[in-house]
Amino acid sequence: MFNRNAPVFAPLLLPSDEGALAICSPLRAAILPATAAVSDRLAPFGRTVRQRTDMLIVDPRTAVFQFEGYLSMEDLRALPYSPGKSTLGTLWRPDQFGRNQRRELIEAVTAVQVHLEADIIVAPYFLVPNPRHDWLPVAVEAAIETRARAGDRPVAVNVCVDIDTILAEPSRSAYGEAFADSHADLFLLTVVNLDEREATPDEVRAVLDLLDRLSRTAPSMLLYAGRLGLSAIAAGAVGYAGGALELEAHPQRYLREGLVNLRANAHYLPGAMVKLPVRAAAAVADSVPAVDAPDTPLATRLVNRERVRRALDAKAAEVHWLGGYAEGERQAALKGRLDEAITLCREAQAALARSDADADPLARSAFHYLEVLREVAGGEQAELLGSTLF
Repeated sequence: MFNRNAPVFAPLLLPSDEGALAICSPLRAAILPATAAVSDRLAPFGRTVRQRTDMLIVDPRTAVFQFEGYLSMEDLRALPYSPGKSTLGTLWRPDQFGRNQRRELIEAVTAVQVHLEADIIVAPYFLVPNPRHDWLPVAVEAAIETRARAGDRPVAVNVCVDIDTILAEPSRSAYGEAFADSHADLFLLTVVNLDEREATPDEVRAVLDLLDRLSRTAPSMLLYAGRLGLSAIAAGAVGYAGGALELEAHPQRYLREGLVNLRANAHYLPGAMVKLPVRAAAAVADSVPAVDAPDTPLATRLVNRERVRRALDAKAAEVHWLGGYAEGERQAALKGRLDEAITLCREAQAALARSDADADPLARSAFHYLEVLREVAGGEQAELLGSTLF
């Protein structure tokens, strides 16, 4: 299992990442969508992920069935526990999950994960709109029963909540107390409608506080995160899960419309800790070489699988670096690292503004989130930006 002394980066893998998996460093952990089990075309992808990953988690994606989007997604409808498999148009409701229905769902969800050779069983989970909603007891009871049926297999519980709900301390307390009864071996926290590129310090603090509350019961990991994942590790999480070049936010439309491959033509600059469109990334690296890894060709000269490979390796290296500090030293270390990244971003911004080259300047909104994370780590207060700048 995972522990705070050796935090992990677990990429949320998409089929388009398969080419990069063959050339990146072996993964300590990864999260694979359950849909890899229902399509022959995805079978090679699932095998590659299993071969390249020490600790595999399979996301059963059960929360999507509360919304209509899955109906247009063939792979989601094909999952054996999909309500649309037999009755098109069906959406889950809390009152449908009595004991027998929960048992059948748990059995089906577990069977898919066992088929994909998952090392941890993820209990069925649901978006819980607020702590008073009927979905909360359903989610907790499904987690308890999964733990009771899992035997020696560790069980992860995905706490899926909305950012607006957890801004209030009583809500965070209520979620923490409710899920403490789940007997989870690992918590996965999914915060819907959180986009760290636009998050305020108060939103970041709310996420970290909920993670802390969950961590008092079992090790906890933040999902759909970018650099915020490092903040979570510094605050006591055992790791974070995010995409190589995407999946660093979770708008509710991922549930309403079905999560699709949002692969952007992007490149991750480890020194600057930012992800930018390829041409902008190349311009930044050309103006301030320290923002990218040494001897890295400009992003415009890299094929997509190489950009993904470099991003996966860079993010794993960041987590390994931060995990090398004692827990009490990680906040200060992260603050210093963010200082360096912000300085590089500002140097690139100034250099591009002076340049006559035909390149878009580096907008401050592209790295403002680093200033927010630095503030939360104990650094200077982040300046406010107008919403129109994002």
